Amino acid sequence: MKILFLHGWTSVPGGLKPTYLKDHGHTVINPALDDDDFEKAIETAQAEFDQHQPDVIVGSSRGGAVAMNIEAKDTPLILLCPAWKKWGKAPTVRPNTTILHSRQDDVVPFENSEELVQNSGMPSSALIEIGSDHRLADPEPLAKMLEACATHWQMSLVFSFYEGLQRKGPGSDASTLKALAMLGKLPPKPCIIDFGCGAGAASLTLAKEIDCGITAVDIHRPYLKEVEDHASRDGLGDRIKTLQADMANPPIPDGSVDLVWSEGAVYNLGFEQGLKRWRRLLRPGGFIAVTEITWLTDAPPQQAAEFWNSEYPAISSIEENLARVRAAGFEPVGHFILPSVDWHNFYGPLEGRLADFRTQHSDDEDADAIVNNQQGELDLWKECGDSYGYVFYLGKAE
Repeated sequence: MKILFLHGWTSVPGGLKPTYLKDHGHTVINPALDDDDFEKAIETAQAEFDQHQPDVIVGSSRGGAVAMNIEAKDTPLILLCPAWKKWGKAPTVRPNTTILHSRQDDVVPFENSEELVQNSGMPSSALIEIGSDHRLADPEPLAKMLEACATHWQMSLVFSFYEGLQRKGPGSDASTLKALAMLGKLPPKPCIIDFGCGAGAASLTLAKEIDCGITAVDIHRPYLKEVEDHASRDGLGDRIKTLQADMANPPIPDGSVDLVWSEGAVYNLGFEQGLKRWRRLLRPGGFIAVTEITWLTDAPPQQAAEFWNSEYPAISSIEENLARVRAAGFEPVGHFILPSVDWHNFYGPLEGRLADFRTQHSDDEDADAIVNNQQGELDLWKECGDSYGYVFYLGKAE
């Protein structure tokens, strides 16, 4: 992993934290930042970013403020007690950010990081309370910094694996339209939110079918660029807008939406938890349409049971999920199992990606693990795919 480490005020390159990262096998770019001129510090950091294109940026104290003020595309940020209120003009951070801060910090108040999380619309879990002082130089915060870097790098690899694939999960235009038809009559020009939109396959289909306003939401900015490109190509730019946000804490007013849509993404929150979280966004009588991985038999093959109980222990039956729809405050209005062609639409292009991705990241154990996991999932579906599947669940807010 290549890490750009931006040190704090009066600190110097080669300190404890960048050395810790280097000693754990990572390439660390650790430039000297001007202590007296913040703009020069930003210029230096920007030049290093542009030259090295790091996988992760770590910013400590004033260096965290520097990290927030450079143009770093969608590169993940790890901010250590960021002094953003003292330096710079950036009041928010992008969703793929983790903040480490000690509540005993007597240099940068812990409350500043709480405010930053709130400003940015991020979940409270993005802020990790750790350490006993401003330096975060003890073994526990050092290990947590390393863990945060690894987690963001692994997520970046997963996101990059799916970039360019029109479908990031099983589905089809036909299934999207079938679900839409089963909802019945919608308000004129309904307001629709598509959570975990990926490249916008569902958003595009909906926007072509009905006059509506869709907000396509995803945490990964390059996916949203795909949505925007496709919408522009198809002349749908006036119906589809994008929003980079965490679907667990979207900056969307309660009671402002007619239809919440999500294909292949609610599992990230948990099925019932996601439905409950999104329920309050809906106007009275609003609808929800989501797909969820579901057991299609009471006695799945052992290898399927072992895989899904490890990957997604919450996997349940149709009957159990319909009960969860009701518990979340919806009256079920229909459901159906996605046909096998929807899985072919996903796995066909994905299978062609596996060898290329392994070659591109031939020396990376994390990338190799991603490919092995995807191949294992594909092989399992070929052998046991009749025992589980995605099911579209449709509900009306009570």
